[in-house]
Amino acid sequence: MTKFYGLVCMALFSPVIFAGSLYQPGDSWHGIVGLGVLFRAEPYEAIDNRILFLPHMIVRRGNFFIEGLEAGYRVAEGAQGHFDLILTPRLDGYDADEHALLKGMADRDFSLDGGIATTWREGPFEFKLSAVTDLLHKSEGEEVTVSVGNTYILTGKMTILTPSIGVRWQNEELVNYYYGVNGREARATRSAYTGEATLNYIAAINATYSLSKRSTLFAAVEYERLGDDIYDSPLVDKDQIISVFLAYGWQF
Repeated sequence: MTKFYGLVCMALFSPVIFAGSLYQPGDSWHGIVGLGVLFRAEPYEAIDNRILFLPHMIVRRGNFFIEGLEAGYRVAEGAQGHFDLILTPRLDGYDADEHALLKGMADRDFSLDGGIATTWREGPFEFKLSAVTDLLHKSEGEEVTVSVGNTYILTGKMTILTPSIGVRWQNEELVNYYYGVNGREARATRSAYTGEATLNYIAAINATYSLSKRSTLFAAVEYERLGDDIYDSPLVDKDQIISVFLAYGWQF
């Protein structure tokens, strides 16, 4: 908890974030809406890869915004960055009746995270920090992600490409809710397991291609290398999570 709230305070009092005026782009919703499909390669031994159809939205109204699966309120924006309050769903977890290997396990539910996110720019690089906590008290989990990326504009300004790398810290409660095995869930073929806080490594690339003035294609690929305290779980047989999201959007 101390680490989490320390990072929140660091973002709140950053002079870079509050160097500019409040974000005030307008009083009506505007942006891009569409539909996408998410492919997610799960690390669990018993869970098949998932395919989910999800809305694709990048819209704003005043200080409120929705970007992908993240909704929030822009508190402040300056020339070098901005500071947001955010809500985002957590799509980790499983239903124990999905596979015989999970018999005796309790369900691990989706949840809703909330917290802060900051973005600031130094030269060609864009640095991002987010810190969220489990608002629905499913896991009592906390997560902090730090990344750095760079944006390239290609093919006559029709393509925008943003690669990034970073690290993601997850606390002990989050690790054990989604990957732990408590004493009641242990079996002869599945030992009890308690993990600790862990650090995952991430690499991602986002791409947008303009089909026309109002029509766009979007793609996002993320690779997450899991820390040992997740990979050592008896529920896990892969040390990575790979997500691919493809979408079409219409600007209004």
